[in-house]
Amino acid sequence: MSYNHVTPDIVKTLESIVGKEYVSADVAMRHSYLSRGIMGLEATTPEVVVRPRYVEEVRKVLILANENHIPVTPAAGGLSGGYAAPLIQPGGILLDLSRMDRIIEVNTDARYVVLEPGVRSGKVWAYFRKAM
Repeated sequence: MSYNHVTPDIVKTLESIVGKEYVSADVAMRHSYLSRGIMGLEATTPEVVVRPRYVEEVRKVLILANENHIPVTPAAGGLSGGYAAPLIQPGGILLDLSRMDRIIEVNTDARYVVLEPGVRSGKVWAYFRKAM
């Protein structure tokens, strides 16, 4: 299966979705997301990094990528505080979900937390320290 590359028009559309300051095709920025290869799979550099804030923005980016046959690799800061984004397909869009960092629901009776993928452990820790 072959994929298409990210064109300048795609970058402009991505900027219209999430804002110009949250889209980067800069070489240094793209390389800062480069992961080490794992399990015999070599990592590659994305063609563009997109940092959405809301679910609707993610939806629009995924629709755009699907319509243009461009691979997308999600990356979330998550509770571990790091990234797990091996880029198996060359190029494409790296979808950095770290701006999606809201704690949605906390249920201490049932002992669960619903949160967005960019929430880091420090934010959850601070939430519980404040609640106590």
